[in-house]
Amino acid sequence: MQLADLRSCNKGMDAMIETLSTTQILAVFLGLYMVAAGVGMLTDRNAYATVIEDLRENQTLGYVTSAFVFALGAAMVAVHNLWSGPLAIVVSLVSWGALIEGVLMLAIRRPFLGLVGVVPFTAATAVPFGIGIIVFGAVLLYAGLA
Repeated sequence: MQLADLRSCNKGMDAMIETLSTTQILAVFLGLYMVAAGVGMLTDRNAYATVIEDLRENQTLGYVTSAFVFALGAAMVAVHNLWSGPLAIVVSLVSWGALIEGVLMLAIRRPFLGLVGVVPFTAATAVPFGIGIIVFGAVLLYAGLA
């Protein structure tokens, strides 16, 4: 591939992104994240089954993850707190969910994760969770690009 081809491809991507609204861009990125996470759950079930316990027991991992989730949620809420239309509502709910999760994980990580741990997440349950997350992510991707 020539440098000119790469520039042309980049211009095409820039033009596509410029035509999408903030809601659509966030829906696409959230959808892509969810599809990738769902595939990860299906292909590495045992690793995903221990994530909640790892976050609970490892201080550093728990704090860094909490701070990241808080920052990501706060950034999404700051740029997208829109409640007009189904896609905007879903994106706003996911954004607020991330922000609230980050706050709870920073403030009361172990009790919060203990509550989350009530939902049985094992290598066996990773399959339906993974499929559900892939479907939800694919819907967000489709809606964001439509």
